[in-house]
Amino acid sequence: MTGERIEVQAAGGLLRREGETGPEFCLVHRPRYGDWTIPKGKLEPGESHREAALREIEEETGFTCSVGPALPDAAYLDNEGRSKVVRYWLMTPTDGMFQANDEVDEVRWLAPQEAAALLTNEHDRVIVQAAVGFDAPVLLIRHAKAGSRSEWAEDDRLRPLSKKGRVQAEAIAEALNPHGVARIVSSPYLRCLQTVRPLALALGQPVEPRDEFAEGEDVDVAWDRISAMGARVAICSHGDLIPALIERAEQEGAEMPATRECSKGSVWGLQRRAGSVVAATYLPPS
Repeated sequence: MTGERIEVQAAGGLLRREGETGPEFCLVHRPRYGDWTIPKGKLEPGESHREAALREIEEETGFTCSVGPALPDAAYLDNEGRSKVVRYWLMTPTDGMFQANDEVDEVRWLAPQEAAALLTNEHDRVIVQAAVGFDAPVLLIRHAKAGSRSEWAEDDRLRPLSKKGRVQAEAIAEALNPHGVARIVSSPYLRCLQTVRPLALALGQPVEPRDEFAEGEDVDVAWDRISAMGARVAICSHGDLIPALIERAEQEGAEMPATRECSKGSVWGLQRRAGSVVAATYLPPS
């Protein structure tokens, strides 16, 4: 389609979750066309591609998502013979539930080979093949809200979560379940350990206290430790170290969102390809 005028601009996302044997991708069935495809739709006036992708996914599947790295565009002629380009992102569901609607009557979560076999169109198979190259993300969790530092008279390492912080910790556990976390690492500070305790209980995983992720520790040491870890790991740390790690990811060439926030109870996802961080995504606190 090189040199042709693009008549239709669209956007979508390939939703990924971690299954028992590896990644699974979400496909949708559109009864109007009788096809299996990736959620997508046309841009509305004044809407960016990213905004359109998130809106279309929620409308078609019921899921809200965090946006991961960009996937290849798809360029083809639509059913009316118009030139069409669809921009895609790899996405992770954070909330929601599917209900059949006018556009989509069924969704399926499938392993890569099964997804490729079910998809109707070849250009969708290219998107799945590209997504398979990404490892599961490393999840950097800033501890949830704790009591006031200035009002705490004991060792600061023992300062616990506040009531609001405990609610945030439960929300983190619920939000991170689709990521298929297999390992949970934490600063040894009590507020960090308490933040990931609901996640550990939900997944039946132990929490590994590690001094490298404590407050005031060296960012280079923490980065090297992350680089040596396998996929599907969640790490709880502090408001000094996590922003420094995000800055390091950007220096390494990772694709970054516009925000640089790091609120208590938030999660940064480091997307990796072949072990190297290629993108970072931000999930604000509930």
